Amino acid sequence: MYTLSSRRVLFGAFELDLSTGELRSTATPGPNNKVILREQVFQVLRMLLEREGKIVTREEIKGRLWPNDTVVDFDQSINATIKALRRSLGDSADNPRYIETLARRGYRLMPTIEYLESALGTAPGEVTAEAPLQASSLTGKKVSHYRVLDVIGGGGMGMVFKAEDLKLGRLVALKFLPEEFAGDAVALKRFEREAQTASALNHPNICTIYEIEEHEGQPFIAMELLQGDNLRDYLSASKQKPLPLRELLEISAQICDGLQAAHDKGIIHRDIKPANIFLCKSGTVKILDFGLAKLAGSDWPLESEGAEVAGTPVSKTLSTESLKKALTRTGTTAGTAGYMSPEQVRNEELDTRSDLFSFGIVVYEMACGQRAFTGQTLVDVHEAILHQPPVSARSQNPVLPRSVDLVLAKTLEKDRNRRYRSATELKSDLVRIT
Repeated sequence: MYTLSSRRVLFGAFELDLSTGELRSTATPGPNNKVILREQVFQVLRMLLEREGKIVTREEIKGRLWPNDTVVDFDQSINATIKALRRSLGDSADNPRYIETLARRGYRLMPTIEYLESALGTAPGEVTAEAPLQASSLTGKKVSHYRVLDVIGGGGMGMVFKAEDLKLGRLVALKFLPEEFAGDAVALKRFEREAQTASALNHPNICTIYEIEEHEGQPFIAMELLQGDNLRDYLSASKQKPLPLRELLEISAQICDGLQAAHDKGIIHRDIKPANIFLCKSGTVKILDFGLAKLAGSDWPLESEGAEVAGTPVSKTLSTESLKKALTRTGTTAGTAGYMSPEQVRNEELDTRSDLFSFGIVVYEMACGQRAFTGQTLVDVHEAILHQPPVSARSQNPVLPRSVDLVLAKTLEKDRNRRYRSATELKSDLVRIT
């Protein structure tokens, strides 16, 4: 049985709240970007999300919507429900971007999905509590020396607002820690670490952090306001799947430059994935979200006995198990399941080559239009990362030159000693591809 393990799910340009059936367009900010789906439409979408790209048969839809032999014209009712769902997504049967029809069989969801705010130890399908910062509470108000203009979006690590810097006369993004974590010492430490880590990285391919401030007890980060799309949404919305080779190589080269800048300072990102790669309208590519970053050769700074959280020894604040949950509940575990390196899956000591493996998965997805490692469950995905080589990129996309397969094979080596030693070395092979 397939189940969803988070309250909220991102897919393509949409976010679905699994407890309320509220569908929000992430591409259209503002108060009018939400709809409440009708029950049958919501149930069908939930089934498609549960299967993560695998087929949902018409017979299964019938069983979910009309159990106990309900008397209804099933074919017509299923068709009407799918049509209503496509209308909510702005999709079409003739040129689908979200729901593909498999003739006489059923349907499947086309974009990849990402879970938000899953808590470690939460049972599959269990709903977790959430108390996000309300956009209306800050919009139009002055926060420190910023005036909040609009809400941009939100995720496990907080709400993000567009704002004007009243001192320097520039537009910025303000990222607030969620209200439910404002009194959480571990979450605060992680939030501060993201700001401190990223602010130490001054590079055109890394999102610039300006400062960390506080408003009415809620900390926030002021950062560069970016115009464009993250790579996850771009891949979902793109009509060119896979990406053209030249575009793939240009994006990849810039990511390499950003990674090398971080690695030169001993910083491992640990969560390289399409959602953390931003494609600016100017053509610049930026690496986002250093919330899981750490220094190479170090453990989680809060996990060892005697470590301090806001000046208080860990042993007096949280048990080891509670600490692990607190460290992971604001996002994911140390990485995102489908983009982890084998070392992350095995919970081993990491070095910069872990980021290169995750980056290789991103390159594969751009080259093939699908993920390198998939499975019906988290265990299946981890098993694939640890033991199964990905299908050849050229077999998925025959127009690719053979050299792409060679680069990906070295980047996605299970044994890190056989991978590229640096992002610069990887880039040198990428730029030679024609």
